[in-house]
Amino acid sequence: MEINKNKLSKRNLWGYSLGAIPNGLLALIFSLKYIEFFYDKLQLEPTLFIVGQVIYMVVNALNDPLLGQLSDRTNPERWGSRRKIYIKYGAPIWALTFMLVWIPWSFDNQLIIFLHYVISICLFDTMLTLVILVWLALLPEMTSDLDERAKGNFYSVLLGSIVILPTFIIVGAMDPTSIAFQLFMLIIAIISTILLFITASLCEEKPEFQKDKGFPLWKAVKETLKLKSFLIYMGYIVCDAFLSSIGLSYLFVYLLVLGEGGLLYYFVIIFIIGYGSSFLCIKLRPKWGMRKIMLRFGAVRIIGTLILFLLILFIDFQAFVITGLAILTFFGGYSIFNTPLLYLSIDEDELNHGSRREGMFFGIDALIHKPAQSIGPIVATLILGLFGYIQDSPVQPPSAFIGIKILMLLIPVIVSSIGLIFIYYYPNHGESLIRMREQLNLLHAEKRKSIN
Repeated sequence: MEINKNKLSKRNLWGYSLGAIPNGLLALIFSLKYIEFFYDKLQLEPTLFIVGQVIYMVVNALNDPLLGQLSDRTNPERWGSRRKIYIKYGAPIWALTFMLVWIPWSFDNQLIIFLHYVISICLFDTMLTLVILVWLALLPEMTSDLDERAKGNFYSVLLGSIVILPTFIIVGAMDPTSIAFQLFMLIIAIISTILLFITASLCEEKPEFQKDKGFPLWKAVKETLKLKSFLIYMGYIVCDAFLSSIGLSYLFVYLLVLGEGGLLYYFVIIFIIGYGSSFLCIKLRPKWGMRKIMLRFGAVRIIGTLILFLLILFIDFQAFVITGLAILTFFGGYSIFNTPLLYLSIDEDELNHGSRREGMFFGIDALIHKPAQSIGPIVATLILGLFGYIQDSPVQPPSAFIGIKILMLLIPVIVSSIGLIFIYYYPNHGESLIRMREQLNLLHAEKRKSIN
């Protein structure tokens, strides 16, 4: 009987997975093009760009736990749900803030470009946080089974990539200041809003969690930060967030070293090789467990990428660059477990306190890792400037190519190594994880009995 309770229905599985399409399209297109738009095309001065990133970091670090707390303490008897209400009504607002990013306020006034940059990215990311936070919170509430969660997560990634891949191939080559780009973004915004409405309709919030009460804000923050597994996870996820912030966002400079056909190579590697690796990691999870997969894949990733980086410093061969990126991506497929690892800390907290607080955990998660998403572009911009990169120029000095290769391969090696140290000390694995799952199933059974 417990197995059936934890199994995702097709309605829930596909409803949740559909949410990955708008989340992927809006969030990843933003990551792919916003730095190119403001820094490269509108040529925002580097100093103002960095100041904007600092403001962005502070604003989003503060609003994430507040939005998480809002979701956890929403009264479902009054509003009909704790989570879905924010997906349903937040979707059109998020779409509007997405469009605000791509409509230039000025092409030559640095102050106006700066204001547009700061205001639009902060508004967009605030709504992104609210909608994605509650969408992510739905899956662990719908099932406590590790493999069902992994399946839901993988289906989301797979379905999202099927739509996102062709979209990104188109968007990657577009000028973000063009009318054609703006019209395409409008279509994306409308489709995303519709899909989020469908997600809110098809997903269900389990009745046994509707009476869970969140803590007052200060206590909620304190109890979250007391959990050892969560703090260790955050050490890892800060490294991952740092790397993700200099991935797609700097595609426009990576293409300079990937050469002819670079856009196609990049997306084949990221989507086909990357998601193929994620599928392999999911298949290996029952045998090895998440922690062991991350450590083994991570070690090969670091060693292999470092070797390729050293080769391309001495031999200017395009195939070495592509191979290095492929190794980095394939053996980084364990990132499919990033969110499931966080779910385990939320489960552990539920055992400690008797109620689920996904909103606060995702909020504190964002509070800590959002600065890394701003620090990444700051570091990347400084590296490009140090090595002589010329903004919006097809011709670059030889030193700039060295900087780009460092950004593409060496920085991921260094930061990934730090992240794996945290994973080594992550406690929820092996026998302790088995015991925690058994206790959680008993707790959920008691909650179901209490509402009958």
